[in-house]
Amino acid sequence: MLKRYAPDCAELGCLVVSPRYRKEGRGDSMLSFLERTAISAGVTRLFALSTRTMQWFCERGFREVPMSELPEGRQKMINVRRGSKVFMKSIQSSRALDAEELFWSTAEDTSS
Repeated sequence: MLKRYAPDCAELGCLVVSPRYRKEGRGDSMLSFLERTAISAGVTRLFALSTRTMQWFCERGFREVPMSELPEGRQKMINVRRGSKVFMKSIQSSRALDAEELFWSTAEDTSS
């Protein structure tokens, strides 16, 4: 799910893969679709909050940022007791995403 908080900024939320379907690339496929949808809508900054999958986001080009980098409207809604970390990614074009995905696919293929 994407939720826009500014003309150029949206949150990626509720991205979950059932345990029985993990390790099949489904999370990557959903992320790819949502990133391209965001680009088509003019979004250039995509962020996610996570308490568990920090490495997964970092491996896909997100970087951990302070809460202060979130749009003001989203900052006001954060429950700090949850301990969520904020991950942000700049997205510029579908072509750049294609290159990024090719890089990750190649890296995964050589490690097997």
